[in-house]
Amino acid sequence: MPLDPNYTPKYHHTSAEYSLPNDSSEHERLEDQAIGFNELMFNSVIHAPLHNPLNIADIGCGTGVQTHLFATKYPSARVYGVDISPVPNVRPKQPNIEYVQGDIRSLATPAENRDARFPSATFDYIFNRLLVCGISDWPGYICLIAGLLKPGGWAEMQDINYEWFQHGKQIDREWRWLRELRRGAERKGLDIHCGNRIAGWMREAGLVDVSVREYRIPVGTWEVARRPETRRIGEHMKSDLVGLYWHMIERLCCDDKSEGEIEEMRLEMRENLKAEEGKDWVIYVTVGRKA
Repeated sequence: MPLDPNYTPKYHHTSAEYSLPNDSSEHERLEDQAIGFNELMFNSVIHAPLHNPLNIADIGCGTGVQTHLFATKYPSARVYGVDISPVPNVRPKQPNIEYVQGDIRSLATPAENRDARFPSATFDYIFNRLLVCGISDWPGYICLIAGLLKPGGWAEMQDINYEWFQHGKQIDREWRWLRELRRGAERKGLDIHCGNRIAGWMREAGLVDVSVREYRIPVGTWEVARRPETRRIGEHMKSDLVGLYWHMIERLCCDDKSEGEIEEMRLEMRENLKAEEGKDWVIYVTVGRKA
């Protein structure tokens, strides 16, 4: 969402750690972001080597972009889109999709009230993208996902680190707003540097054939001539990144910061994240197989 000082976000009312809004403006942002990332990946979203999967789960499915993609690509599969908020009605729902509102950590935790749609060792493919703002125990979460996979099934996790680069050199180490955002996230148990740690957690959970692919995300359209697949995500980062963090700073840092300090951090963030040639960050695509 482009920065709008008059916009007041609306948030979910659950016990989940997720710190981003769930209103119609956020739905629009999620749609554009998801399509931009798909194009960045040459519209080959699935990196795991799947062969006729019959049971698929899209965790943190948002507006259902990938859920729809999976259901269309694999019409014989049952595809579950799971999210803590209701999935908005932004596209016709494929007949093989079932949307489930809830936290997968509750839905699939072994107990008397476990959801019958998520038994152990039954999924061929489980996908998630950008859960950086929603998972407080990544090792535990990945162990849970590993338990849901059938032998030979694949997990695919696409996530980021809150690290920015310019011409290959990391530039964020002195950004006060990011340092305070990290502290606020840690107070909620969140890890804003989860992206390149997922591979290690997958191996600890017993997954094998773990591999990682990196995609560089430009802030702005400076890379389009060389990499045309970056146009939409670059435009999205240029227009929406500041608006996203404008509200996140207040939500995660307000416990011990004055209004004046919040405004100072917002101004610094706005300057740091302006689109410039060579400025980018990375999304890590990690896949692993259950032996």
